Amino acid sequence: MVVEHGVTVNELLQLPSFRGAEVLTGRGNLHRTVSSLSVLEVSNVDFYSKIINRVQEEWYAEELVISSFYSIRDSVEQQCETIQHLHDLGELGLILYYVGIVLPDIPEEVLALAEAQGFIIICMPRNDYSLRYNEVIYEVMEAIVSNQGVNDHFVKETLEKVSLLPEHLRSVEITLKMLSDRLKANIVLTNSHFDIVNQVMWPRNSSLDVANVIEECSQSNFQREAGKLELLRSDVACVVDYKRVHQKNGEPLFLFLIKENTKLPAKTIEKVSEVVQVAINLWGDKHDEVSEYALVKAIINDEGEKMRRLANLLHIDVSAIQMMWLVYMHDLADEKRIRDELEEQLSKYYQTRVIQCIDHCIIVLVGNCFYKHHEFEIAIEYSETTQYDAQIAEIVYAPKMRNTKSVRQMYQLVNQVGDKAHTIYPMRKLFTAAEVRSMKRAIDISKQGEEMIEEYLSVIEPILRDHDSLQTLITFLLDANASVERCAELLYIHKNTVKYRIKKISELIGTDVTVYSEFYDAYMACMLYRLIND
Repeated sequence: MVVEHGVTVNELLQLPSFRGAEVLTGRGNLHRTVSSLSVLEVSNVDFYSKIINRVQEEWYAEELVISSFYSIRDSVEQQCETIQHLHDLGELGLILYYVGIVLPDIPEEVLALAEAQGFIIICMPRNDYSLRYNEVIYEVMEAIVSNQGVNDHFVKETLEKVSLLPEHLRSVEITLKMLSDRLKANIVLTNSHFDIVNQVMWPRNSSLDVANVIEECSQSNFQREAGKLELLRSDVACVVDYKRVHQKNGEPLFLFLIKENTKLPAKTIEKVSEVVQVAINLWGDKHDEVSEYALVKAIINDEGEKMRRLANLLHIDVSAIQMMWLVYMHDLADEKRIRDELEEQLSKYYQTRVIQCIDHCIIVLVGNCFYKHHEFEIAIEYSETTQYDAQIAEIVYAPKMRNTKSVRQMYQLVNQVGDKAHTIYPMRKLFTAAEVRSMKRAIDISKQGEEMIEEYLSVIEPILRDHDSLQTLITFLLDANASVERCAELLYIHKNTVKYRIKKISELIGTDVTVYSEFYDAYMACMLYRLIND
């Protein structure tokens, strides 16, 4: 457990502005530290959806969100989706205003989902028109700022917080983002030639030319170990603290803290460099390495500056990436041979190919296809002809990757679904990105309480007690891809029996399950049934 030395949710609840507030969910996380506060409130529901559907563009650990859910006040489903997305973004909890005025009450489905996720919901006093956001904002931010100094516990606390993040987010870049947010300073890591390896701006949209600042530093009275410089220019004044850190192989990197207009407290660079050095040792294997492995790692870890630098050095046009495969293996014994097999197969079709293994997953990024063809058929062909079928646990086919953000989001989405894919589809190894999104939706629904589950299962309620009909429908939609012949094979019955049962099922539930445009609700219900009856 992390030893906290910042301000906790429990401590914030003692502030005068929270008097009369109720903690409705997530009591087990009230000891957690809060480091920032945001407001999520727009009047246009479409714009609201665009905002909330950011997934892991950044990791918002230790942040509380203020909202009244005004733009989604009439949709329980959208409220649940918002809670799920906030949780997926790493948000700590929600301070909900104007209950009884904007929302008549907080739906049970919302509370059940939040409680299942350990997500805190703080309900401000109900039916109170006099409440103002600025009172909580002022007191919370004052408490946060007064508790954010660099103290004796700074190094341990920061590293423990990073280590508690999901595995794919534990990186040097995320560590730098946490440090930047806490210090309210720009942080840059360069190699010994002062080429930028990582850069985190504060605020994130800052236009400060840090590359130019570092160039000026390197040409002035620069010490090779550590130092401090003040740059006074017509456009900006900044103080630069710097210190040398090292990669695992001993090669030097330089850490720069760049603070505009004010100085950082004494010895800040010492504590920060200690955190960064440990982060490099733990999560920065060959941090300055120029390789396709490092490039893929930078893409999935959202290390934008590093990704652009590596892509340029490797002469790889990441904007040409149009498709991704994720090939999960049971173990790494045949990893090199599987990668070679994938390279041989895909070199026939694509000019741009990056194939690297991260943990137990081979990430395949391809683009610039030589000629038009049905790309999913390539994935089917590979899954059916690979020599390593027994070693491969799962393949995800993800087309239409618009940019590296899409790649990162899909990788994270697949990892969120995890082993549940085999609960929903026990007979399959090859999945499409659309199927992964549907699985994630079913998983989210399964966490939203009995009422929501019953609502989604209601479409197949007429056959829930008919074992043969239920198994036929689930097998037909999930395992046989709506193929009568394949369904008959899997159930060891005649295809005419399947046809009869499907016709009878369609009549009972009022949906023609042989027509794609009609059976999505039944399809979701079947996935949900398998999830909750695992």
